Amino acid sequence: MTLRIARHTANLQKTEVFYTKVIGLQKLGCFQNHSGYNGIFLGHPQQDWHLEFTCSYHAPDNHFDEDDLLVFYVNSAIEIAEIENSFSKQNIPVIVPKNPYWKENGIMIADPDGYRIVFAIKHLPLTANDKLTQLVRSKSINTWSELLNFVKDLPYGRNANREDFSLVLTEEQGSCSSKHSLLKKVAQLNNIGNVKLIMGVYKMNHLNTPKIGKTILDSGLEYIPEAHCYLMLNNRRFDLTSANASIHNLIHDVLEETEIEPEQVNTFKVAYHKNYLQKWIEEDAIGLSFDHVWAIREQCIVKMGE
Repeated sequence: MTLRIARHTANLQKTEVFYTKVIGLQKLGCFQNHSGYNGIFLGHPQQDWHLEFTCSYHAPDNHFDEDDLLVFYVNSAIEIAEIENSFSKQNIPVIVPKNPYWKENGIMIADPDGYRIVFAIKHLPLTANDKLTQLVRSKSINTWSELLNFVKDLPYGRNANREDFSLVLTEEQGSCSSKHSLLKKVAQLNNIGNVKLIMGVYKMNHLNTPKIGKTILDSGLEYIPEAHCYLMLNNRRFDLTSANASIHNLIHDVLEETEIEPEQVNTFKVAYHKNYLQKWIEEDAIGLSFDHVWAIREQCIVKMGE
């Protein structure tokens, strides 16, 4: 059974922009002049629900009160913080809910028609019996949200074996590859959905990665294409490489993205990155050998860990 929630609106275009740009839904389809109605379908692919908004020559006659809500659940405090931050940047006012439960457990805003929307956390327990999840729980980490915060706060550092995700926990450090692979693997083992491991190739330069400033500038290069891992949680990107990491620092410099599995952060990621660099050196006439560029890149990685 598929759930569709349909509503008539006064401004279809404004509603579409709000629910895609602010709420983060995707446009799944649309129609025009069906018996005098235009409409759009919004949601996420492969989900068994979506929203439909229609408009016509008839003005909407909407009636609602403050307890009529559309609630979106996310799975972590990190997501709620990012959502609240995005509201602030877009000058979208947060509304104090009438129901004190939502005041304590969510964030409320209003859509263009005045309908209330709440984002709340659904805490997901880590209950799998595999060794990796047991190791996580041995650290007194019992929910997915707690694990995200714990891993983000660990210092940046390369692990002794990038194929052993548990080393992030035992060595209490990790790189973008090991940290995000650990999180993706735990999500898989505990059946936590809407978690994707993304490898993005971005223009690593002195602006988005300040610690490498002198190294990259002294090389004579404006940037080096770097392969970086991060997560997609409920269709929002998150960089949990360190406590100060933010996807916003590099997202505008991303050249391409590929979804990968945790087991691909070793051989596949390295080969993919090297092939990309070789193609870049040739096509952009960089004037340096691959070995020279890779050596500069390694110096940058060392600087990032200092």
